[in-house]
Amino acid sequence: MTEKILQVKKLEVKYHTREGILTAIHDASFDVDEGEIVGVVGESGCGKSTVASAVMRLLPPNGQISGGQMLFRGKDLCQLDEGGMRLLRGKDMAMIFQDAMTSLNPVFSIEQQMIDAQKARMPATGQKGQKALRERAVMMLERVGISDAARQIKEYPHQFSGGMRQRIMIAMALLSNPALLVADEPTSALDVTLEAQILELIVGLRKELGTAILYITHDLGVIARLCDKLIVMYAGNIVEYGDVFGIFDRPKHPYTQALLRSHPSHSVRADRLRTIRGRVPSLRELPLGCKFAPRCDLAGEVCHGTEPDFLLVDRRYVLCHAYGRAWGEAGPTVTLPSETRRPAAVRTLERTGSGDGVIVKTVQVRTHFRDHVAFLGQVMGQTGGTVRAVDGVDIEIRRGETLGLVGESGSGKTTLGRTILRLLDPTDGTVIIDGQDITRMPQSKLRPMRARMQMIFQDPFSSLSPRMKMASILLEPFRIHGLPVDDPKEKVDELLATVGLSSEQADKYAHQLSGGQARRVGIARALALNPDILVADEPTAGLDVSVAAGVLNLLKDLREEFNLAYVIITHNLNVISFIADRVAVMYLGKIVELAEAEYLFTQPRHPYTEALMSAIPIPDPRLRDKIQHIILEGEIPSARNPPPGCPFHPRCRYAEERCIAEVPRLREENGSQRLTACHFPERVQFRLSWD
Repeated sequence: MTEKILQVKKLEVKYHTREGILTAIHDASFDVDEGEIVGVVGESGCGKSTVASAVMRLLPPNGQISGGQMLFRGKDLCQLDEGGMRLLRGKDMAMIFQDAMTSLNPVFSIEQQMIDAQKARMPATGQKGQKALRERAVMMLERVGISDAARQIKEYPHQFSGGMRQRIMIAMALLSNPALLVADEPTSALDVTLEAQILELIVGLRKELGTAILYITHDLGVIARLCDKLIVMYAGNIVEYGDVFGIFDRPKHPYTQALLRSHPSHSVRADRLRTIRGRVPSLRELPLGCKFAPRCDLAGEVCHGTEPDFLLVDRRYVLCHAYGRAWGEAGPTVTLPSETRRPAAVRTLERTGSGDGVIVKTVQVRTHFRDHVAFLGQVMGQTGGTVRAVDGVDIEIRRGETLGLVGESGSGKTTLGRTILRLLDPTDGTVIIDGQDITRMPQSKLRPMRARMQMIFQDPFSSLSPRMKMASILLEPFRIHGLPVDDPKEKVDELLATVGLSSEQADKYAHQLSGGQARRVGIARALALNPDILVADEPTAGLDVSVAAGVLNLLKDLREEFNLAYVIITHNLNVISFIADRVAVMYLGKIVELAEAEYLFTQPRHPYTEALMSAIPIPDPRLRDKIQHIILEGEIPSARNPPPGCPFHPRCRYAEERCIAEVPRLREENGSQRLTACHFPERVQFRLSWD
């Protein structure tokens, strides 16, 4: 019999605030079995992280477990004092936090932190010498894939990349082979290749150690690839709970259905993504009855007045009136993306206005930076160096076309986007906007052109002034360019309406907006002067799946309405497959493959693209064993000292001596309009299959 590691029964968590006592988790019940991975999903504010903190008894000072039980191997965690919990944490239970950089102490070496973590559990682990503790730490770093661990353990957190820091966090959590591992968004900030490495590592550790995992994420693709069971949370309630295959194949709760319909996937043909109106309610303003009723398309009178019961439906627990006496046993029906699935290769590419001519052209553009460390070395008489962020890029973008720029962090995507807009001056090469060479254009002539080329920045809050109301922010472009506005209020309302916001937002400051609203205001500001070119840097980063779906639909609508040319920069390949016409894959400042999106996603020709495609988390658990996951070893090399020959050869499974000695040229393949920089593109055999 499989042992139940964790049993949560009718858990209730409350926060004591100035406004009163707020219920964050209500009547939550679920189990985690030995060696099982249980996923927890939901929008921000649904209570996912609160559940994780409650299980670990790490709630903030104003948080309180006010009811229920949490049985860890039969022992009620709610009844343990802090001393009893300290004996369990780290030994039998461990947690991987979302942001490794803020979880690791920057002033202590990794060695010191891992040794201190073991010493904190000495009463449980027994007294061990410093040497034994260090050997154990090195062994765990090696287990999670840290190369040369005996040397690197002496380094500090800032000397590691994001992916390596996350591996270190996992190694620290596994120091004592815990029976339960709580992972709170451990891959949310990582590139798709690093995410694939971490997910593969987690699966391997589960098989090797039998560790049970409570995995919290907003990415349904990760859930489909990783988990055995799924918990769907909304406004502090578990609204659906059961086998992951059953939930993805036939979700019962309207909220689960809405989440799945909102998620972009390159395996699904969709012209628009479905969105969920409204937002998750505040704990201070929870509605009566079903908490999802104000946003539910199926809600009836009973939903708004009476709380639903948790019912067992087809071996799955569902919190919905639809399956009770009110509506009968059949429940709601919905057409899911999986029912309209077909190979992306048969998609008909639709491009609006793509024949209107080239509006953006770069010719061998290079953007290099002086390495600050190397500069100090030169001052001291040592050899300096250069960071080759963009190193010889040729692209063309037509009116009404969307070009996706993809690649790992450090590949040069954002630098290229900023160089196109002359927010960064190129070191060499040519940038042509609508026939005009702006490469060396003086600022006096470039300034009027900036109205035609705008950027949507990655972090909307840092790009919106905290001291200005939205109305002033939206009118600022007109003031900067000296353009008169006949009716400022009417213009502000018009811009807000364009991005789907009400006129009420005009009188708000940035901190009063949600993430989706702030991003929409950033888009409205970029559209104020009717530009021809928009560069969007990670336009959906950090957004809930439904809010991201709304932003993507908006960008697509605006492109068709205004015939805009887009450069979409992102590491989310599902986003690119939904919105891009062509995709440029960047690696160490160079484009290694450029092709129509439909062909790139089904038949990549560069080994790096192949690895990216195989790493995409697809929101369908039935495909988890049908996709060959190609895990890239190591991380992208430094642009200060790129490898000789093909820059990808140190990580390429097809590399030969020619790859080490000769740089491949980006060339067209047999009139296919696909460009590939690879000596052996015919060796790439990756194909997507939905059989």
